[in-house]
Amino acid sequence: MKTRSQIADKYKWDLSFLCKSDAEFEEKFAKAEKMLADGEKFKGKLKDKKVLWALFEYEKKFSALVRPIYHFYAHMKDVEMSDTKMQEKVERCSILLTKYNKVLSYVHPEMSKFSDKFIDELIADPKFKNYDYSFRQLKKHKKHALSENDARILAGMNFTNFDEIFELFSNVGLKYEDAVDSKGKKYELNDATRSKYMESKDEVLRRSSSLNTLKAYGQFVDFLAENYICEIKKEVFVSRLEKYDSTLQSYLDGEDVSLKIYETLTKKVNENIQLINQYFTLKKKKLGVKQLHNYDLYLPVGKSSSKKYRFEEGLEIVKKALAVLGDDYVSELDRAFKERRIDCYPNKNKRSGAYQSSTYGYPPFVLTNYVDNLESVSTLAHELGHAMQSFYSDKTQPEEKAGYPIFLAEIASITNEMILSNYLMENLPKSEKLSVLDNLLAGVQSTIFRQMMFSEFERYAIEEIDKENVLTKDSLCDKYFSLCQKYMPKLSLLPELKYEWARIPHFFMGFYVYKYAIGMICALNFSSRILSGEEGAVQKYKGYLSAGGSKTPNEILKDAGCDLEDEKTYDKAFELLKEYIKEYKNL
Repeated sequence: MKTRSQIADKYKWDLSFLCKSDAEFEEKFAKAEKMLADGEKFKGKLKDKKVLWALFEYEKKFSALVRPIYHFYAHMKDVEMSDTKMQEKVERCSILLTKYNKVLSYVHPEMSKFSDKFIDELIADPKFKNYDYSFRQLKKHKKHALSENDARILAGMNFTNFDEIFELFSNVGLKYEDAVDSKGKKYELNDATRSKYMESKDEVLRRSSSLNTLKAYGQFVDFLAENYICEIKKEVFVSRLEKYDSTLQSYLDGEDVSLKIYETLTKKVNENIQLINQYFTLKKKKLGVKQLHNYDLYLPVGKSSSKKYRFEEGLEIVKKALAVLGDDYVSELDRAFKERRIDCYPNKNKRSGAYQSSTYGYPPFVLTNYVDNLESVSTLAHELGHAMQSFYSDKTQPEEKAGYPIFLAEIASITNEMILSNYLMENLPKSEKLSVLDNLLAGVQSTIFRQMMFSEFERYAIEEIDKENVLTKDSLCDKYFSLCQKYMPKLSLLPELKYEWARIPHFFMGFYVYKYAIGMICALNFSSRILSGEEGAVQKYKGYLSAGGSKTPNEILKDAGCDLEDEKTYDKAFELLKEYIKEYKNL
């Protein structure tokens, strides 16, 4: 794998718009550090509107200093994870933010004592109009507010970073045995190359890639299980402090999502598990194999494109596909690459995977590990979907409402993927259409069904700790494997698949994974309306992109035509899936 210096500059981030030098970092850091003491002067006076407004202005000023420098070093660390200089500055920012949160730990407890009448006055006051949604949330969740002492203790608990322990272990500490093909040739196995090997026609290489990955995590499953259990215990502890009946409810309330949405999603996915297993059966037949294994799911069906797509070519395909969303959408994609806001190719010690990040007042930026195939093109479209939601939200909403909840974050990215897949089916040679449709269905499988399998596992683990039952590495492994059998009864499963849960970073993200399934349900709805030319569909979709956090998530989606408390929204998505499977069968 190339080192960072061996990659051309145009394919690497230039995040100097966030921070130009170490000297600028030190200057802003020092100013922010001096501001800490000022945070105390508002304490006990927040019922005075002038003082409350001054507090909000103080918070914005502090944030404007710290946000860009933290983002610069945190994300530059991701492309040089062994760089201790970057890690040191990230840790300094983390400590500073912990101090800041401790200083202001009185704010939410004090505001939670506001009377409903006073909160209504604030909502009606034009000066506070940008905070009206926040005040409505305050009024709704007052009963779960922490005491000042508890809030101060939690603000200082920056030592319970079990997610960071996992990330460092997974990205730097963990090493895989080389994958081996049917001729005995060895291949370097890492998170960037695995996807390529899993598409190989050589079954031995696919099996070896999957097995060596699972065995690597299985070797450390005692440590990984204990680390994950500690993460859950921390979350359960916090939810009890906040007086929630269950940790699940605390997660959902955190983004103002109703339990009805989660339960409806779970119900509709379980009702349609047979659909994705119809796809497995068809794929097995098209591949002409006696058994379809879990490591065969990414094996291409049909004549897949063997063409290599340089990054510029991949971006051009994405732009053409997404032209249906308007010239303004496409021109911003162009700017992102020209301004070097995309870190394209993998390098040694670079974080695996892909993500988008943004901070208010600055353009969004994207990390990928592009490997010149169509899957990389799809990943690029996905992350640019995130970036465009940040772009439109920041452009449309004031700072106080621009930040959209994670619940809404996967919809824009997956909608881009669905639009891209349909574009490819229309524009690639006819002989390659089956391959693209297979990739689309594989995406639905991994985004709805696989993520809900993860979510059922996560819910099980959380509820076991909630009930004060004993959770062990064995119970985690057994539960995970039983869910694999439930969701994939048509597949032949490696026994080592029981260790797969231990490599899923999203389990450290506070009940995140079900949001991918929500994302695909909404994306199927949005993309079908946009591509069919339904009147007003693009405008409604851009309304969702531009809404930020100005309303509850379901209010935003309902305005755009996707009511997640209505089973018809899910039924429409699964009806479209049936059509895709029917087309797949007939090709």
